Amino acid sequence: MDTKTEKWQDQKTPALAIVARGNQIQTTIPNKKYTVQSQSKPDTYYNIIQNDNQYKCTCNHHKQTKRNCIHILSVKFQQNLKNNKEQTIQETITCDKCQSTNIVKNGTRKNKSGITNRYLCKNCGYRFTDQNGFKKRRSDPEKIALALDLYFRGLSVRKVAEHFQQVYNLQISHMTVYRWIYDYSQIASKWMDNQNTPTSPRWHIDETILKVDGEKRFLWNVMDSESRYLLATHISKNRSVVNTCTPIKKAKKATRDRPQEVLTDGMVTYPKAIRKTLGYHKKGYNAYWSPHKVVPSIKAKVSNNRIERFHGTQKERTKIMRGFDQENGCKTLMEGFRVHYNLVKNHQALGCTPCEATGNPNIDGFRWLEILKKATIA
Repeated sequence: MDTKTEKWQDQKTPALAIVARGNQIQTTIPNKKYTVQSQSKPDTYYNIIQNDNQYKCTCNHHKQTKRNCIHILSVKFQQNLKNNKEQTIQETITCDKCQSTNIVKNGTRKNKSGITNRYLCKNCGYRFTDQNGFKKRRSDPEKIALALDLYFRGLSVRKVAEHFQQVYNLQISHMTVYRWIYDYSQIASKWMDNQNTPTSPRWHIDETILKVDGEKRFLWNVMDSESRYLLATHISKNRSVVNTCTPIKKAKKATRDRPQEVLTDGMVTYPKAIRKTLGYHKKGYNAYWSPHKVVPSIKAKVSNNRIERFHGTQKERTKIMRGFDQENGCKTLMEGFRVHYNLVKNHQALGCTPCEATGNPNIDGFRWLEILKKATIA
């Protein structure tokens, strides 16, 4: 093999390099005639003639071999990239006016959410911007997911807004951040509970106290023992039997499994509430069987200390939470924290998320973003 033949053996790499430079291919007549700058002689240009799928080039290599040269290949690669991009646009975006998929890109537009793409409908001539937000919201999905991630990792809504101003140069109100967190916490928690996560035969239930608008409220949690998966959370004004039953009913909806053992402290409403929601009649006997078991102390061999430790983690986060001036806002934010705890944050003792510890597949990549994508489609 002579050196000249060996030189042209790998044509793909230099052809892709021509496309990557961006300015070396000029379209004279679309789908018919192109001009490509020479790599060895920058002052020289070669003409490419296209006739259907047949290409001809004025360079010596193509004239001698009648094979595709790097200039022809570069034009083909550029056309493939453009076709793939237009196909992707057509598959994902439709015209807001006539619902056509015959869409082409038509510049960009800058607004408070950043730079967004503009498109032109070839059917009706309507120009519109890319509404790529969750459920047709203008805001960038990645920024919404980032706001939730930063908030549940410990930043206040004002600090999250300041982060967007410094990093992305976006002026976002702290109330906008709060509305994102409030709305998408509900959406994500509903999606999470619809997954029917499997659990172990033992559950933990406990309540703790927090302040809402300066008044005492009771925060209830139901946790799976092996995976530490938080099945339910509930906020109430008192510890009546009805309020004791509520988090247990929520936990039943979040999983297909039923516990054989439910560990609690000695509060008087637990036996009746657990028997009412999780108990059943014994066969042949007019009596209830209940999985309830009272734990005497955290030093006992079988204790409730796993959920007690979780309450410590939960209270560290609620210290700087805003929106605790209303009970509904408090309930929603705690649902968002439950999503973050179960699906986003790795548990130190487990080395993975509680969701993964139940046997469900782990969520890869930016977890909050992937959760919201799935939750808004469902």
